Amino acid sequence: MAIMRKLQSCGCAVLLLLFSGCAVLPGNPDLPQRSDLFQLSNDAQLAYEAGEDAKAEQLYMALLRKTPNDPEIWFRLGNLYARAHRPDAAADAYQRVLSINNTEHRAWYNLGIVRLRQGWAAMMQAYGHSAPGTPVNTESERMIGHLERMPGLPAVNKNEAAAKK
Repeated sequence: MAIMRKLQSCGCAVLLLLFSGCAVLPGNPDLPQRSDLFQLSNDAQLAYEAGEDAKAEQLYMALLRKTPNDPEIWFRLGNLYARAHRPDAAADAYQRVLSINNTEHRAWYNLGIVRLRQGWAAMMQAYGHSAPGTPVNTESERMIGHLERMPGLPAVNKNEAAAKK
């Protein structure tokens, strides 16, 4: 009889432990469910591909609130900003990718392209706002000549820059 009571007590204790463990199994309600993140990511990508930049940005930002250290989301956001001619924001997003994973070659490449375009724009401004024959005008024109030969940069129209003077 004493053995039977001990077995029943142990059985109850085991059941209590199992049931209390089940209450913990569903997980932390603060953590997003995988399917929610997948859907949000899919919606963001579809908005990006459809050219709905404002919607895509909102969705990517929502994703980042849930998973702030996901380099792929930062990379996609950088691409969105680059496409929207927001080079500073694009560079910041690519820098964020690299702070998470400094071997991400795509982010290094895209950051390089963004910085080249920023350099090109700065040289165009220097050329357009400097007097002909001055050292800045001459040197910026020389730099523009080098940059003109690089693929991926906008076509250079020095007459437009000169007209801004």
